[in-house]
Amino acid sequence: MSNYWKTFSTAFFVLLLQQVLLGQKTAYIAQLLDQAALEVFEPLDAGYRAFQPMENEYLNCQYAVHSNREALQIRYYVQPWNEADKITTTPHVATFRVLTSVASNADEAIISAIQPDQAALLRDFNADWGMVYFFQPKSAFAQAPSCKMLALSKEGQGTVFVFFLFEDAGNLAIDRRELAVRFR
Repeated sequence: MSNYWKTFSTAFFVLLLQQVLLGQKTAYIAQLLDQAALEVFEPLDAGYRAFQPMENEYLNCQYAVHSNREALQIRYYVQPWNEADKITTTPHVATFRVLTSVASNADEAIISAIQPDQAALLRDFNADWGMVYFFQPKSAFAQAPSCKMLALSKEGQGTVFVFFLFEDAGNLAIDRRELAVRFR
C-alpha cells in the first residue's frame, strides 16, 4: 500500500473515531440536561463553536462553546438532583464547593458575589435559587484572567454552573449571553 493510502486511511479512521466520540459526548450531555430538566441556548451568531476544554484537576465542564469574535468562552457544568447525594440537593453548598475549586487562591484575588432577586430568577431562568460570582480563575481551570460564574438551581431538578470566561471587563457579550440556560 502506498504512503498516500496509508495516510488517507489513518486520517479517515481518526476522523471517524472523533465523530463517534463526539456523538457519545453529545448523548451524555443530552442525558444530563434531560435529568436536570434544563435547556441550553447555544448562541447561533458570532461564530460560537463547541470545544472540549483541557482536563484539569479542579472541574471538568461537560460542555463548552467559544467565540473569537466576541472574545468569550462559555462553559457548562450540570449536577442533576439526586436525593441520595446531599451536595446535589443543597445548591449553596455545591456552589461554594465549585467556587472554591476554580477561583484563584492568590492573596490579592477578590471574589464578588451578587444574589439576583427571586422574581428575576423565576422570570429569566425558572430557578428557585441563584448566585452570580466574579473572580479570577485558577490558571489550570482557564487561561482567561476573568470569570463570571452563574449558579442556578431548581429543587428536584438540579444545579447548573455557567462560566463566562473573558479578558476585557467591558465586553458587552458577557451580559448579553447571560440567559444561556433555563430550567423547564
